[in-house]
Amino acid sequence: MHVLATKGDKLMFRSVGVLRWVIIALVVGVVVMTGLVVFRMVGTDRSTPRTEMDRAVFAAEEAVKANPKDPAARVKLAAAYLERGNVSGAREQADNAVRLAPEDPAAYYVLGLAEHRSRDLTLAEKHLTKAATLKGQTAPFYQDVWAAIARVREDAGSRSAAAQAMSKALSYGPENVLLLFEQGQLYERSEDWTNAMDDYLSALSFSPDYEPAKSALEKLMKDHPAEYKKLVESYDGTATAAPAKK
Repeated sequence: MHVLATKGDKLMFRSVGVLRWVIIALVVGVVVMTGLVVFRMVGTDRSTPRTEMDRAVFAAEEAVKANPKDPAARVKLAAAYLERGNVSGAREQADNAVRLAPEDPAAYYVLGLAEHRSRDLTLAEKHLTKAATLKGQTAPFYQDVWAAIARVREDAGSRSAAAQAMSKALSYGPENVLLLFEQGQLYERSEDWTNAMDDYLSALSFSPDYEPAKSALEKLMKDHPAEYKKLVESYDGTATAAPAKK
């Protein structure tokens, strides 16, 4: 059901994925793991990590050096490398993490992301699907995994399978405005105008001022008025708001 959000409603969607949270955690960990080292190096060594990303990578590399058999450290380093654009390094570290902890969904997730970035779509879907089937993580993690599977499937040329995966992702949090918009875009690329507009309306019901969804909806309303009329007829409201479904 679509319910128009009130002014005081809090947005419930996440703009930060699992990788971003890993990076943030790493940066916080720098204070404990490498703070003294960095303090001694500042002003004397131009190789000192100075940006947030540099510090995250530095901390992750130090953690792996300290304990090469720690799969969590390998996952964090893989995530940091991937965020920085070192895809081959990320893939190597994630592969090591999988060997060390074959039941850790996070290891398969980062490995699948690195494989997707490498355009190895078959292995990417295989390892992302493995991450989705293993237990031990929270709903936001599995939502990100299924969204990643959807992107891999679309890149492989299967938009219908991609839509199924995106629907699965939203089952872990239907209020995620960013994923609702992304799913709408997926439907647009499939020329499924009705479902695309439905997703944009859903996004706007949670965040009425979300400009990408507003712009996309307005364009489809103009270009495909008949489909929009049919969609509105399935609601108990009017065409001027995000109505409640029957």
